Amino acid sequence: MSSRYFVCIPLAFIVLSCISIWSTDGVSQIYNYNVTVQTAGSPKFDDHDGKLKIKLLYKTETATSEEDFVLTPNAVKIEPNHHYESTIASFGSLVNISSIYLRWTLASPYNPIYKIKKPSIYFDSLSLTQINSDSSDYITTIKKRRFCPPVFPVGIKHSDGATFYPCI
Repeated sequence: MSSRYFVCIPLAFIVLSCISIWSTDGVSQIYNYNVTVQTAGSPKFDDHDGKLKIKLLYKTETATSEEDFVLTPNAVKIEPNHHYESTIASFGSLVNISSIYLRWTLASPYNPIYKIKKPSIYFDSLSLTQINSDSSDYITTIKKRRFCPPVFPVGIKHSDGATFYPCI
């Protein structure tokens, strides 16, 4: 009878260890961010109805990954000196995000004048804010990271984009 216990206990330990490794292996954490895009207060552009889109580039343990997001699924009026907010969920942690590629598109790009000259919109910066709440400890942590273009403000033409890097 005692030999049964010596066989069953190690076997149960091995099975439970495999189950715990299998259940946690391959599970990626998802990070929720509030995204804020700030347009420049520049008189160089007029209001346009359009959509804002971003591509997050981040590093993982093995490679560089990217994710695409449409911040404004419905067209909005993009105007000077205004900020636009959206929420996204990403696999990239805030510290691992190396850059963000921002682009915009017109809601109705079929105007013949846009074939000759694409309109531009000027942007200042964008930021990602991560809010974590732990109800068991009643602690809320807020992490914010700002991303800036190489030149302030950066003009982006319809359907083009610009890369924003972490600001120092």
